[in-house]
Amino acid sequence: MSDGTLIRLGLCLAAYGGLGLPAALAEAADHGPLCLDLPTDTTLGLVDARRCVDDGEYRDEVAKAVTGLGNGWPVTCVSNSRDAQLLLGPHGPHTDPVSPGTAEDKRAHAVQCAVGSIRLAERLGVTTVRLLVGCPDFARWLSWWGSDVSWADNIAEFFARAEPVLRTASEAGVTVLLEPHPKQIVYDRSSAEELLRAAGRWSDVLALCIDPANLAAIGHDPVTALTGWHAGLAAVHAKDLQRWPGPGKPPGRGWSRYGPQPPIRFRALGLGALDWSLIVSTLIDECFSGVLYAEHEDVLLPRRQSIGQTLKVLRDLLPADASEGRTW
Repeated sequence: MSDGTLIRLGLCLAAYGGLGLPAALAEAADHGPLCLDLPTDTTLGLVDARRCVDDGEYRDEVAKAVTGLGNGWPVTCVSNSRDAQLLLGPHGPHTDPVSPGTAEDKRAHAVQCAVGSIRLAERLGVTTVRLLVGCPDFARWLSWWGSDVSWADNIAEFFARAEPVLRTASEAGVTVLLEPHPKQIVYDRSSAEELLRAAGRWSDVLALCIDPANLAAIGHDPVTALTGWHAGLAAVHAKDLQRWPGPGKPPGRGWSRYGPQPPIRFRALGLGALDWSLIVSTLIDECFSGVLYAEHEDVLLPRRQSIGQTLKVLRDLLPADASEGRTW
């Protein structure tokens, strides 16, 4: 069994959107050596996935910026959440701020950005790319009288639309990580299992990044959500969760709803309701050897303080060295 020393700590650089890549890397460096998730969302202003498709000089420029940090700061994942979501949609006016146009225009934008992310990963020697790919039809959660339409139809559409992305990943030796989320083709354990069972020739190209807080937000147990995946679980996100128990609208900032459940908001670790000591020990028991990424979404704390709080909790929970076990 793993003693937990194989688990690496990381940081999602999406927390620094709007700063520009050099400033984001400089500020992140204050938190000590970490693995980095480098986002290519065109809305964040850190890296532009569109330029990464055919512009080798731009990919070299990004590589120079991140490798200049030294060996203690490897990029271990390239990600795209907002652009890639247009692969499956929705494609209405509410996604125009990401990319306007017709549904086909938006799908083409998503494929371009996903392929650009993979090509950047290949240039950086990174083997994982995390994509949030959207969902064609959320109504397929429900059954409809006289119809055999089901969630499997959403999954079939994913494989049809994602074929150029998965082919590029396979050729580059890159694994595409899907993250269960209420806006995604995989939103819980059963939908993730269904998609992986249907992967066929792409089974070696697909794996999961699981965020326990996102699953807890819609009523799933955050601990059992991490169990039983074995090599299929490549990354885990770390943030905490508050739930609003009262009637009416909660006071304060940062509250949202993921569906018909009560309002929730995300906090730095230790400031919400999740048992992160149990989550981390479960990852150790599961022999997880991927990266545990701190993800900052706490609107009540300054970014530096929130990230520092989350990393402190994780560093206190993870073994610094191999355990000697009982000696008596």
